[in-house]
Amino acid sequence: MNKATNTGNRLLDSLKRVLVRFREAGYGVKFIKNLPKLADYLTDRHVSIIGRFKVFFSIVATLIYFVFSIDIIPEILFGPLGFFDDAFLLIWAIGNINEELEKYKGPQDDGIKSDKKVYKDPNIIDDARFKIRDED
Repeated sequence: MNKATNTGNRLLDSLKRVLVRFREAGYGVKFIKNLPKLADYLTDRHVSIIGRFKVFFSIVATLIYFVFSIDIIPEILFGPLGFFDDAFLLIWAIGNINEELEKYKGPQDDGIKSDKKVYKDPNIIDDARFKIRDED
């Protein structure tokens, strides 16, 4: 009995973490707002390989799950309850991807006032000081 309780508690804790990530993603609104950063995030060489793999895996796993007919809770047997696993996977992917994109502040994010590392466009010179002198 104790083993089943521990397993149930771990499962509920995992579900809670997924739902908290989804809430932090603004229930998908922040995810949509951060979506244009995705291409920069995946191609930026300053981003860790683990972060890129996490985002790539989330996208691929979600696409594979929805494209193939493999289902954890089949809708044909359980009716509307079968959509819970689909919703859970989608919520998990949105939370994962948004969490990584929130950490990433790319070239399009200027004027950020936080302690997060900012990757700037190397073709732009910041803090250049110059004077214009009028020669007579």
